Amino acid sequence: MLFEYPAKAKFGRTVPKSKLYENAKISTKLKDKFVKQIDKIVWKYKLAPETTNLGATDNVPEIQVFAIYLKGDEIDDVLLQIIDKAINFPIIFQLYKSDQIKVKSAYKRPSASANNKWVIETYFESTWLDKNTEKQPMPQALDLSGLYEQILQSLMPTEIIDTKTSQTLDQQVDKIKKIESAQKQLDKLQVKLTKEKQFGRKADINKQLKIKQKQLDKLKAQ
Repeated sequence: MLFEYPAKAKFGRTVPKSKLYENAKISTKLKDKFVKQIDKIVWKYKLAPETTNLGATDNVPEIQVFAIYLKGDEIDDVLLQIIDKAINFPIIFQLYKSDQIKVKSAYKRPSASANNKWVIETYFESTWLDKNTEKQPMPQALDLSGLYEQILQSLMPTEIIDTKTSQTLDQQVDKIKKIESAQKQLDKLQVKLTKEKQFGRKADINKQLKIKQKQLDKLKAQ
């Protein structure tokens, strides 16, 4: 979903790609990916108390919105992670290719064990949308944490997350991570079943598949 952010929150500064990775000690291969996959990065909005009239919190002192103009069709998550690590605030990425836009963001929170370090969790994303898609009003919230939570929820799988749930954002993210892990295990078993030729082993894999499927269904129902 695309949101209409306040006009006074506009920042509009182009960010040199080298500034984001020069202190990251990344490999030449990753630097080449920056060059090959990213055309331009623009720091579009700075959602802060003075630009949104929403109070800062320890977990979300500000929210940044970055526009990334792609040279191709996609961008590797590792490049977004490098940008996230370089900026000590939550970031909402707006990815542009041709006439389309996708919104993508990781759940990002301060580390409980290290000062000035942030933990970057799973990335959530919208589908590719027409860049002229009508923007929705920015979600109403009591503070920046509440705003951040609603923006992230708009990107989460609707079949998994109920916005009316009493679960915290941490619990919702943890649930999605567990479901994704269980689905990967299920997919691996399915591939293994397809390749297996012996009847006895196929029967054993089928039993494992049924158990994993029940576990996955239980996770989704929580």
